[in-house]
Amino acid sequence: MVNKETSEKESSEKKRRRTTTSSSSNDTTPSKISKEENVYLNAIKFEEQEASKRSPEKDSKLYHQTCEDLRKIFSDVYALKKDPEKNRHEIAEKRVDGSMMVVLLKKLNRLDKLRIRSGRDSLHREKLNVDSNRLQLQNLLYEADHLKREVQRCYQFKSQDEDIDLVSVEEFYEKAPESISRPEKTKNDEHARRLARLEWELQQRKELATLYKDLQASKELVAEDINSKAERLASLAPRLQSLLKATRPLQEALEMGVEKEWEVQKLARLLPRPLYLFYSNAQGFADACDKYMAISIDGDEEEAKQIEDSTKETQEDSEDNPADSDNEDNEADKSHHRGRLSKTLILEQKRTNLFKPHPLSVTVSLSSKDKSKGILSIIFNFLPELGIVAARCKVREVQNVGVSAGDVINPGSLLNCLFPDDYGSESPSSRSKFQLEAVGLEANRMISMLLEKRLGKPYRWAQRVCGLEMSPKGDVLASDDLSQTSMSSVIKQIRSRWTSRVNLYRQIVTLEAGNIDLPKNHPDEKVPMRISCRLSSWIGSTWQEFSSHPFTNKFIEENLVSENDLFFQATITRDSAKLVCFVAVGCDFPAQLPVWAVRLNWNGQHDATNNPAVRDMEYWVNTLEEGVKSRKACVLVSQLRRIMTSMDILLETESILRAKTDFPAEKTFIKAFRGRQRSRPYRMMENGGGVVYTQI
Repeated sequence: MVNKETSEKESSEKKRRRTTTSSSSNDTTPSKISKEENVYLNAIKFEEQEASKRSPEKDSKLYHQTCEDLRKIFSDVYALKKDPEKNRHEIAEKRVDGSMMVVLLKKLNRLDKLRIRSGRDSLHREKLNVDSNRLQLQNLLYEADHLKREVQRCYQFKSQDEDIDLVSVEEFYEKAPESISRPEKTKNDEHARRLARLEWELQQRKELATLYKDLQASKELVAEDINSKAERLASLAPRLQSLLKATRPLQEALEMGVEKEWEVQKLARLLPRPLYLFYSNAQGFADACDKYMAISIDGDEEEAKQIEDSTKETQEDSEDNPADSDNEDNEADKSHHRGRLSKTLILEQKRTNLFKPHPLSVTVSLSSKDKSKGILSIIFNFLPELGIVAARCKVREVQNVGVSAGDVINPGSLLNCLFPDDYGSESPSSRSKFQLEAVGLEANRMISMLLEKRLGKPYRWAQRVCGLEMSPKGDVLASDDLSQTSMSSVIKQIRSRWTSRVNLYRQIVTLEAGNIDLPKNHPDEKVPMRISCRLSSWIGSTWQEFSSHPFTNKFIEENLVSENDLFFQATITRDSAKLVCFVAVGCDFPAQLPVWAVRLNWNGQHDATNNPAVRDMEYWVNTLEEGVKSRKACVLVSQLRRIMTSMDILLETESILRAKTDFPAEKTFIKAFRGRQRSRPYRMMENGGGVVYTQI
């Protein structure tokens, strides 16, 4: 308690001393303050000198040593304070030593700050020196460069008379009069000779200007004569029109379509070059080889004339003033900028122009002697910006009496795979991808955009038949030879496709009606065949449904079936047994037989993956040509009859195997089973007037 009281007294005395000193400091006179400032400045000056003289390394070592000593003092004081009454004197000494070390550390800190400030000041002075030297160097370089340009300009100076093409010196002395040439003076003085040649050039140009005026006057006279004759010829046009009207009955009687041919030729001149090549070559092919082929030109004639006139004007302007065309483009850009069109509107306008077809199109109509087969019309459209031709077809005069049969003559897929791997699903031009990216569209959006605008698909055969050659660089070239050489093969292939699709259409219509009879002159009709199964239904199907079954994967993996084929589903029943057939008809039918995949629902589900007999049945129906040379007009019917007889044989032999009478044997077998796989007798053989079945 005594210690606490003494410490409180000491602290109060210190506070009094501080207040007295502060009050006394406030009462100091200005002379004392100036003396203190001088002492402070002298101390700073002394410390600056000391900082420059002393070694920083030694001060660093002294700093670390002092810190270590101070830590030791702190630890000793901490240890001594455990018994403060006993070690009071030693603690006071340690405090004094510590205070002195703190003063030393403050001094070392001030010396370090002074060294840093002096270093910064010296660095700043060096930077200023370097900057001034750099500015002087740049000024000198600028002056040297300016002097070089002035010297070069002096060397490159040309007078205006140097641009004038003067006659040669020999011709000048030969043709110029002596009053101008003055050979006694100009031959020795180059400057005088130059002036004389310029004077002779001026005199010649005056004579040519006079001659130009005379020729211009004679030209005007000739133009007046031409205009008078043109007016006379123009007056003949109404008379010729009235003459044509008067002779129309005679033309109709003689079947002379003169006016129609004139109108068609007039339209043909407005066609773009690819469509014109196709029209001329197709018309020549129709006249020479195919009388059931008709070619026509459809579209807006006035718009086509405007396009042709605008292209002619732009070509003439670009040929005359190529620089002006660039200025017009710049002005157009500026006008768009002034109009403040949004980016979306500009992109939409570019997309519209990119997919805008030429106003005229060419239509090819294919008919035949049999009018019941209908007419196939193919429309060819040309897209100038993309540089490609799109083709689409129309079917006319065909009675659509079936539900699933309509997919066979669907115009959207009728021309697919006309040639190998040509589905029209990608652009034939390599530059179209970059054109679509420029307007913010993906490359795979091109076909969908063409179909939305009802323009068709860009088949490769359509490009060839229009004479379009796509170079590796992306340029589009129109070749008349390519159009001529490919015309015959393309038209024949289209006719073959149309004929086969009409035959397939008729087959499916009969199958939808449940009729499975073959024509009377078919080879299979010579031998009587009894079929116990019946066709319950024939409906259309899809690629998703066909590919969803595991027993169809083998056909997909072997590339025998693709999503571009036609898909159907047939259901065959016999009492409680039901056979579901998934049929895929290729685009190139009948070049490739339809593919059948079957599943038998009787005492469980049986297909090619779990039943060898069903697998043999699939093989037997998918290899129709190995057994019988069937006709293309009834391929599906022949395959269906074969699958129905095979189903009868499978059920009847299965009844024998299981000793049941669900399906009594109605057919004659040489041997019901053979081999480890117990193969069934699906093959039919003639035996006198009857039929015997044996293994494949």
